[in-house]
Amino acid sequence: MDDGARRPGADEVAALLAAGEPVEDADLSGLDLRTPLDGARDAVLRRCSADEPDLHGIDLSGATFEACRFPGVDLRAATLDGAHVRGGTWSGAVIIDADLTDAVVEAADLSRIRLTGSLLTETRFTDCRMIGADLSGLRGLAVTYHLDGSNLGLANLQDVVWRGVTLRGLDLSEADLRGADLRDATLVDCTLRDVDLAHTRLAGADLRGADLGELTEHAPRTLRGAVISEAQAADVCRALGVVVG
Repeated sequence: MDDGARRPGADEVAALLAAGEPVEDADLSGLDLRTPLDGARDAVLRRCSADEPDLHGIDLSGATFEACRFPGVDLRAATLDGAHVRGGTWSGAVIIDADLTDAVVEAADLSRIRLTGSLLTETRFTDCRMIGADLSGLRGLAVTYHLDGSNLGLANLQDVVWRGVTLRGLDLSEADLRGADLRDATLVDCTLRDVDLAHTRLAGADLRGADLGELTEHAPRTLRGAVISEAQAADVCRALGVVVG
């Protein structure tokens, strides 16, 4: 927010939320937001800002955040069941061991966020900037979250389970996919440039719609079991120095 942004007190914020009114165009830096926001179901904040606000452990079920700037927000063990984030900046957010069931995040800057240990049941990320995000160690046996059109370059995706899912429009350039399970997954318009797939399980994975980048002589081993296109197969042959007549 700019220097002319409104700076309401915590009591005013609490009164607005208690009355079901949105908090708009407010600089909330330095305020204790835990009390007014905790349990204020379906709270709405528009174009608000605060640096590294402490929201850990509170209940934000059904909350809506539109074009808010909360870099470094602490959401450890918070409940964001059904929350909706549209735009804005949440870069560096710490969302460890949180519940994001049915949450929707659209076109937001989530660079370097930490989602380790969080519950993402039917959570949807669309067109988000998630460069350097940490999605390792997510809770739940089944993958029911969705990542459409998001940039996950340099992300930590160790041991993620994407078995049988369809991934669309993801940029996974230089992401860490060691130990990831992509068996029977389908990648559509995805980029896997400079990704080490040596320890990624790819049996049955359909990579025909993925940009695999420059392939090396190790490609036959790393892509073992995956479904690739004729053009990709030709690239593998070229990497091996094989000429197909």
